[in-house]
Amino acid sequence: MLNNFSHLSLIILIPFLGMLFTLAAKDSDEIKTNNAYNVAIFTVISNIIMLMRMFSLIKVDTAGLQLTEKYAWMKNPDINIMLGVDILSLMMLLAIHIAYIIGYVGIRNNNKKQKSLLVLSLLFLSMVNGFFISGDIFSFYMFFEAMLIPLFLLLGMFGDIKRKEYINRFFVYNMVGAILFFAAVVLLFNYQKGVLGLQQLSLMDLSNRLEYFIWGAIFLSLLSRIPVWPFHYWISSVDSNLRNPMVFIISIIIPLTGLYGFIRFLPQTLPQVLDIVILILQIISVITMLFIALIGFTNKDRQYKIFSYVTVYYIMYLLGIITGKEVILLNIVYSLFSYLLIVASLEIFSYYLYKEQSQYSILDDGMLCAYPRLSLLYSFMSLAAVGLPISSLFLSNFLILSNLLASNIQMGIIMLLAIIIVSCALLNEFFRLRDFEKWSLNIIEVKDISPKFFSLMIFVCFCLLMSFIKPLWFLFIL
Repeated sequence: MLNNFSHLSLIILIPFLGMLFTLAAKDSDEIKTNNAYNVAIFTVISNIIMLMRMFSLIKVDTAGLQLTEKYAWMKNPDINIMLGVDILSLMMLLAIHIAYIIGYVGIRNNNKKQKSLLVLSLLFLSMVNGFFISGDIFSFYMFFEAMLIPLFLLLGMFGDIKRKEYINRFFVYNMVGAILFFAAVVLLFNYQKGVLGLQQLSLMDLSNRLEYFIWGAIFLSLLSRIPVWPFHYWISSVDSNLRNPMVFIISIIIPLTGLYGFIRFLPQTLPQVLDIVILILQIISVITMLFIALIGFTNKDRQYKIFSYVTVYYIMYLLGIITGKEVILLNIVYSLFSYLLIVASLEIFSYYLYKEQSQYSILDDGMLCAYPRLSLLYSFMSLAAVGLPISSLFLSNFLILSNLLASNIQMGIIMLLAIIIVSCALLNEFFRLRDFEKWSLNIIEVKDISPKFFSLMIFVCFCLLMSFIKPLWFLFIL
């Protein structure tokens, strides 16, 4: 080992230890407080404190990985593990942890296999943290595949209809991606005569067939995590059928890992011969966006509307990353921060309404009229989701779309149309939920969201508003 444990090692270790303590926690029926749940919440909050500490230590304007740690793994072959962060990875990690808090608070009263859910979600968080702080190709690959293990178990436990069918899709697509990525890692190791850092990969020139194969394998393995045709088959079958909000939040992090891989691996200059490949990808992507947006607009299931929103935006970010412009990449990360918080919030609100609807056996038309606190929050998140100027989603998406429109007007128009359609789907659902004329629940008292949860979500709304003013506003506090 070349150095001692530090900040980066700890943000992997803390969720893993939290998982072990959660697994060992014993809850009594006489005690209302769920020990396992409290341990999980404390674990995530501890990691958020660690992340804020790292924000205060790094230099935002400095390129390259910072706070690096290096560990000797093997002598023969000579493999070292490197960890490091920059503003891109820290912003994504912070968004994931806040989304976790939203998800945990949202499932507070869900007793269905809650301990198993908490244990596996913390294991997933540990793997995701390792993925985003990886500084070399080997650790990147290990965490890239390791995070699928807890997700696979979660889907088996909390999947809804057609469980066997979409579990098979999940396994097949990700297995093919894992094989391709492993082949690329082995070839890179032998081709470069040693471990390759992530920063070096984007500087490589594609000059021979072996390099084309390596990049092609990495390209396809990363693309298999993003809901672009034909890979959207396994993602749509998983996400649109999940009724547990925490598992849904975890599942939408998977495409984020694919986008992050493109940010790290995409060469700064692509050979001209690959222009046709990029063009084909763009065509397939915008068609997928339009297709999913139309289905989301016509589908009456609220879960599918949220999934269609997730799909359209992830593909838009992919197309933005492919442009390779540094300013666009940074704005994509800022936009992803708000995007994850908005999607996590909408999913939790949708789950709450679904539970209330099931409990009272009623139609959900106009339900928000009975829940003033939830109605306020749902209104804010719906408006933020469609891109109004109340979060960093607004300005960042404006820059991304303007750049894509300037580079290819036809593609940009189709993409803009897909975004408008999916936004209309969300707004239509919102107006249906708050339609006072259709509200007919004959119950004296209904249970609105708790004041504690309301306070948490007000804080999340505040963070989104501040991100519109300045994405890194919290650095002034630190």
